[in-house]
Amino acid sequence: MGEYISMFDDRVRGPRVRNNYDVIVIGGGISGVQIARHSAGRGLRTLLIERDDFGAGTSSATSKIIHNGLNNMAHQEFRVAAESLKEGRYLGFAAPHLVRPHSRLIVGRHWSKARTAFFGAGMAAHGLLGRGRTEGLPADNQAGAPRWVSKKDLLRELSWLDPTNLVGAWRHDDNLNIHPERLLLALVTTVAESGGSAINHAEVTTLLGGPGEGITGVRVRDRLSGESADIKATVTINAAGPWVDEVLGAWSVPARMEITQHKGVHLLCGDIGLKEGVAVRGENGLRILLTPWQNRTLIGPNEVEVSGNADDASRATVADVKEILSALDSVSRRPFDRRLIKTTISGVHPRAKGSKTERFEIHNHASEGFRGLFTLTGGSWTLGRLVGEQVIDRVLADESDRLPPVRSFDSRYVNLATSFGDYESVAESFEAALVRRPEAELGREERIHLAALYGTDHLRVLELISENPGLAERLAPDSDCLDVAAQAVFAVSDEAARGLEDVLDRRLAVGTLGPVPAQTVGKVADLIAPLLGWDEVRRATEVAEYLANQKLDTAVLEEL
Repeated sequence: MGEYISMFDDRVRGPRVRNNYDVIVIGGGISGVQIARHSAGRGLRTLLIERDDFGAGTSSATSKIIHNGLNNMAHQEFRVAAESLKEGRYLGFAAPHLVRPHSRLIVGRHWSKARTAFFGAGMAAHGLLGRGRTEGLPADNQAGAPRWVSKKDLLRELSWLDPTNLVGAWRHDDNLNIHPERLLLALVTTVAESGGSAINHAEVTTLLGGPGEGITGVRVRDRLSGESADIKATVTINAAGPWVDEVLGAWSVPARMEITQHKGVHLLCGDIGLKEGVAVRGENGLRILLTPWQNRTLIGPNEVEVSGNADDASRATVADVKEILSALDSVSRRPFDRRLIKTTISGVHPRAKGSKTERFEIHNHASEGFRGLFTLTGGSWTLGRLVGEQVIDRVLADESDRLPPVRSFDSRYVNLATSFGDYESVAESFEAALVRRPEAELGREERIHLAALYGTDHLRVLELISENPGLAERLAPDSDCLDVAAQAVFAVSDEAARGLEDVLDRRLAVGTLGPVPAQTVGKVADLIAPLLGWDEVRRATEVAEYLANQKLDTAVLEEL
């Protein structure tokens, strides 16, 4: 079984880290976590390694949509459309409290790229592909059938639309990924409860082995302590997203991997009164989504190819923002009020150079002399489960002579570890949650907020409040965010958070809703500093760095 490596004992999710595994997965985004979930689910000794924090990259910079493949139908990508329809349903089974139906209006104009009648035929074909896609889901997670909305009715609902050349809209349902950060953490918990181990703030600095010998494991550095260790593995899977070429390092050329990077930029705005999502194509050709979310509106994305370091390239530029606003203004009666923009959200995703697919590609480097090394490019939230399943199926097929016997694992209809049980509706599961831990003095709204974010783990947050009633205090009482102090403590004690960004941006809701007030940042720092051993100087430094980084996402707005 190998020896233990103690440097990660303070934060490992799952069993203690050893120096030998069947499978190491590099990258703690949605693809890497789903790969680790399926590896552990098959009974393989699995270690997931994330350089920063789980979901710190592109997995948090999303449109909040689990797409149902309708756009793929328009591009005649029927396979991806069928897969997306199925995968949306499976995610609905896995975490119905975090994945909910979402209605969207697809606006048609006389000059639209896809003519309205043609698009309607595509909707009908899409409906046939998706028959039964909500069967078995909770009653309040059922999706409706596509329907046409006339120009008159559309303008009654969306009075800001420019009526010129307007035909009407098709209304259809996909799924809203309400809190992608929390959904990813639920998947990490599932990896751990399946016997896998997961560590964050751990950087793979070297792939062990080389050409001919194959890849035999990794050298990993704890970015918090600076310590390093070699960990052996039969198979190493590079799922580092935009950083796959950095993981390959000196072997990227002999391993024949050339990557292109694509940046997606969104604008997080205040509530503009939408009751459902809207999809429009601007006169500049850019198709954007306007998504009502958490009393806010998400607008984007603007997808552009970028070069250079993924960390530097991921920031939104003035040109990115202006492109989105130009598209929106061109279909509106009046220019969008720039004062409504709270911040920008952006992330980078990779593709193998020359790839035309929006799906994903699995590359086995054995033919280049690097047996035991696999690289994933592409992937998405929608297809994440399928990525995990197919990558591990490929690994088992190619490395069957070196891996131990495995068990069967079908993740399609399996709840995540923190999902509620079998309720008729999501609302019913929340009502049941209201009577748990009655001694915890917390209001109805806050209790439902915790249940929606944490699933069954909300009980552990309530337990902290029972032990210390002061932890029921709201963290941002002057806002609509319902986060409470106990969540910050839980983030460190149970969810491996090790910094303010980990806590505010990926464990709590407050950091996802726009710039966090300095007072709230300071309050959270006060809560976690003693848990992490920070002195006053370290606490002040962490607060200053968080606020400075937050400013980088809004600075571009000052140039509009």
